[in-house]
Amino acid sequence: MTTGWRSIPIPERMRHLDRDHRGYPIFAMAFRDRDGRPHFTINDDLLRHQMLVEERCSLCGTKLFRGRWFVGGPSSALHPRGAYVDPPMHDECVHYALRVCPYLATPGYNKLIENRKVLPESGAVFARHENVGPIQPSLFVAVLARGQTVLSEGLGEYIKPKRPYMRMEYWRHGQRLDDAEGERIARQEMFVDTGEATGEAT
Repeated sequence: MTTGWRSIPIPERMRHLDRDHRGYPIFAMAFRDRDGRPHFTINDDLLRHQMLVEERCSLCGTKLFRGRWFVGGPSSALHPRGAYVDPPMHDECVHYALRVCPYLATPGYNKLIENRKVLPESGAVFARHENVGPIQPSLFVAVLARGQTVLSEGLGEYIKPKRPYMRMEYWRHGQRLDDAEGERIARQEMFVDTGEATGEAT
């Protein structure tokens, strides 16, 4: 849990969401098991598909604008074939999540912890594109785009933001990094992950 996260105001767009026992807003497409318990690291695949079709924010669930934010590891944003699993978000929603969400803002958070507690027959679906990046990257790259293209590969749907990006930000442990430092770390991590040089983001 990030230090002082309760002092960060919940955006008005997210105030209608239910809260978990810690007080975190339960994002719109979070999977809930048979007991009603939300799993923050697992998407409800039916809701995820609905968000994509209706172009709704994956956090607050309301309609997106033309410009929308995507968050993932460096490969998702910078690799020429990079793609996202999670649908895009509003500006205020994504910046709240980048500062508060345990997976995005807490060092060493293990994305597999909750996955291991959900049985396959529960209906949960967890997918990972080859260029989405590691389970928890060393930093996250947020990009603002003017729209998206949805790709179908096998049984999955992946999202490619339209390029060139309108804006790009680098985040680590709930804090935005200087652009030059963030880009250096991101490209270094991509080289380690892929073992090859990568293309430009725009």
